[in-house]
Amino acid sequence: MAITAEGASKYFKGTTLSAKWAEYSTEQKESAVEMAKREFSRALGRPLREDEPEYQMGDATREEFAAYEQALYTLLRDAQPTGGTGSMVPSLDQEDQRSPAFTLAGSAGQWSPRALSWLGRLGVVTRNGS
Repeated sequence: MAITAEGASKYFKGTTLSAKWAEYSTEQKESAVEMAKREFSRALGRPLREDEPEYQMGDATREEFAAYEQALYTLLRDAQPTGGTGSMVPSLDQEDQRSPAFTLAGSAGQWSPRALSWLGRLGVVTRNGS
């Protein structure tokens, strides 16, 4: 399943985070999802899998869910909700000036703990996947 803002909306629907996700514009959500995909790709040294089968109860790792959690985390950390003064939309630029860490370890505040748990890796992955 492709990792998209629409997929994130489905993921957050009916959760306690649904209202927070809804506060942001479509453009902000799309940008944040693309940024999360890019940042995890850099950290993992490979693109996120977008061809996973449908979620089954008990699945412990889901890369698309990690991207969605990271996207919301980024919005909450870096952007004003729609209508906020000076709303910032995360950049879609491949050469984004914000330099994410190239590992999932030792980057306090960079990664959503919920996202890392969906990757099944809580701060133990290096760029080459070891």
